[in-house]
Amino acid sequence: MKKIILCLGIVALVVGLNACKSEKEKEAACAPTSLNPNGDSELALLMRDMAKLSEANAIALREGKELAPYKGEFTAMKKAERTMHDFDEHFFQSMSDNYLNTLQKLYEAHPEDRVQLHNNMIESCQACHNQICPGPLKRIDKMLVKL
Repeated sequence: MKKIILCLGIVALVVGLNACKSEKEKEAACAPTSLNPNGDSELALLMRDMAKLSEANAIALREGKELAPYKGEFTAMKKAERTMHDFDEHFFQSMSDNYLNTLQKLYEAHPEDRVQLHNNMIESCQACHNQICPGPLKRIDKMLVKL
């Protein structure tokens, strides 16, 4: 009888300790290893960097500050390995060209023209993602700067 009570006590202790894990520990244990459910292609990783730059620029434009530094690394998007391969290549290349051209114009523009060019660029991101990969649209929508 004492052995049964001792075993039940040990089981209760283990269960109790397991239940005491913090919510953060539980979330971390269940967190996906990738932000992209389809994997992390070169293009997906590059687009995350593009999003970070656009978010930083949106903040800078709202606050009347200078744009975040850009060194031209996004031209690699045209040849980057993609997560999805079953979309219109011509459409993707056209949208890539539009994005890259608008981004270049943004960085060459006078400060008073930058908000409109930034928004044009974000709208091109929205147009492409509406057709190919709608997952990031909520994040992209927040990058627009109200005039």
